[in-house]
Amino acid sequence: MRHQPLSALLALGGLLCAGALSACEIPPSYVDRNDVDDGFARGAYKTVCKGLEMKEDDVRRYATERLVKVTEPISQECVCANIVDEKKGTWDDAIANGLTGTDRDELASCFTAEVLKPGAERQVEAVAILAKIPAKASRDALVSLATGQFDSEVRAAATRAIGGDATYKAELLKLAADSDEAVRSAAIGSMHSIKGDDSVVALLEKTLAEDASGSVRASALTSLKALQGTKADEAICKAMMEDADGTVRAAAVSAFRGTKRDEPMACLRKRAFTVEEDSQVREAMLTVLKSSPNQGAADILCDAIPFWMKNYVVEEIPDKIPGTAIVQAQNDRDWERSYECYQKALRQTSGWSCFARMHVGLWFREVGGQTYVPKCPGYEEDY
Repeated sequence: MRHQPLSALLALGGLLCAGALSACEIPPSYVDRNDVDDGFARGAYKTVCKGLEMKEDDVRRYATERLVKVTEPISQECVCANIVDEKKGTWDDAIANGLTGTDRDELASCFTAEVLKPGAERQVEAVAILAKIPAKASRDALVSLATGQFDSEVRAAATRAIGGDATYKAELLKLAADSDEAVRSAAIGSMHSIKGDDSVVALLEKTLAEDASGSVRASALTSLKALQGTKADEAICKAMMEDADGTVRAAAVSAFRGTKRDEPMACLRKRAFTVEEDSQVREAMLTVLKSSPNQGAADILCDAIPFWMKNYVVEEIPDKIPGTAIVQAQNDRDWERSYECYQKALRQTSGWSCFARMHVGLWFREVGGQTYVPKCPGYEEDY
């Protein structure tokens, strides 16, 4: 029998390894990003996989991003084998984040399998990552987290994450009737993504009018505004003036932020001249009026100064009372009229506190006016 020369056998072995490099590859014990790049370029995927075992977060994430581009089975094997941080007993942040953007279900499933385990930790953090993975397995996992027996915070976060995906409209509608207020609010707040559906609009209107939770009603108002535009004006104004929850009233005010139209101005003016005990609503009002280019917004800020001073600035200066800085808001919005507005306000000081008179008087002096400024308790040495 004739024996093949050793050189021929070595050459044959080289050809076999060239055809299946990963099978013959012996990866180094340590790799960095450059080694991962080199291994990826040569098809030495065990070297790339070795990157998932490194201590450095950036190396593990980078190696995962490279494996996402490898269609051979080794990519799934490596990700699934390393997705759990054995020392921490939970999923590895760097590897999970390296899956961002992939649509490969077999890779996303390595992560979702860990997140959906009974008693899994850090599920809210996991939701934020799952939301960035477009693979169907990831989207399905979000639905499972939203609809399953999980903590309220987890379910609400997952509901928000799937909200923009019309594929799961049926699940979102079901979640909108959930007994958990946080989940219901998240689902209703995501309805703005379901366009051209009259049944959704009807649901939002019903929720705004009837839901027992202020946060849910506020979410309904925001979604209704996004879907209906100016058609929602009447419902928004009604909520602004009549809803018992300040969160809803503030959401109604904020719905008109940046508006150029006269119709919302009439509603905002009515709200500005109606006593409002909730500071978040007053803050929203000042923000919205400053943001609107409509002259009516500037007029409200000017005209309402006496009303706000009399009703809100009673026992302290506005710096210490949230949502009462209307004088500064007016100056920010229309400083050219500040002298006129402050002068007019100072002619209507009947019923004002010492703090209100001092506050407007100091602002009037700041814009060049001359007026008596009282020294109020606690501020005798300041002015």
